[in-house]
Amino acid sequence: MRFIGCSLAWRPSDAKDGTSCLVVLDERGSIIANSFAADIGEIAKSVEGYAAERRGVILGVDAPLSVPNERGTRKIERLLSKLALPAYSASRKLFGDEPPGEALLAALQEVGVEYTDYPFRRQRGQRVVVEVDSAATLKVLGLERGQGNKGNEDPEQRLRGMGDPKLRKGNKEDRAAAIKGAVDVLWNTPGLRMRTGNLSGDISAPENVDLSKVEVASTLSHAELDRIASLVEGTLAAYTVHRHWKGRDGSAVVGSGDAGSVLLPAGEPLHARIAEECRSSSIPYV
Repeated sequence: MRFIGCSLAWRPSDAKDGTSCLVVLDERGSIIANSFAADIGEIAKSVEGYAAERRGVILGVDAPLSVPNERGTRKIERLLSKLALPAYSASRKLFGDEPPGEALLAALQEVGVEYTDYPFRRQRGQRVVVEVDSAATLKVLGLERGQGNKGNEDPEQRLRGMGDPKLRKGNKEDRAAAIKGAVDVLWNTPGLRMRTGNLSGDISAPENVDLSKVEVASTLSHAELDRIASLVEGTLAAYTVHRHWKGRDGSAVVGSGDAGSVLLPAGEPLHARIAEECRSSSIPYV
């Protein structure tokens, strides 16, 4: 099996560069490859390559894959916001045409990868894609690493005491600090193996960049910081689907496909709080 995280360039502000990033994990949770893609066709072609020789793939896309609302926000976004988790703000009006996530789903379907709102655990041979939220994943991992713990064991209150990750906002000093903090969280995440022997530290390389070897500093350009942020987001997305498939440490699938569905890492206390809010809001969950 291969577990792929896709940091999709989906926001209108991404249009100038439009570069997306793919990060690939094996069954052990080791990063074995990554690459940058300029358009949706390239993403689908890369995913097809990783799925070659009848290999199964689970793809987590860090972008809205289903946008039913013309304006405002999706129900899933409002629910995550209530839980102090970062959420996308997506509507069809925002894109003016077909949302990039929906266009990606169409391209993936052509190479045999189907959309699902539940990737079945431990089942090999499947080729599915789900929506994830890297910023929410990063915040949950911070929670699990002890951040926001000021004597309060309630996960929601701890999340409210933590700032949302700002990998793509602010000046270069703030962005570099946020990215360094995210990389540190990834290093200390059980089940994720950051360092491998076949990747390099050249951030300008088109593929196989070793995030652990990249020197993150405010002297980098915003474009270089964007590239590193994409690697971080892709790694978080790949970790999210790998963790769910392994069935370790807890996960939650919130929402339903047509209305918007997001896969999140969630241990027992957070899962219980998510379930409570889903029942109150009449939103499906697993």
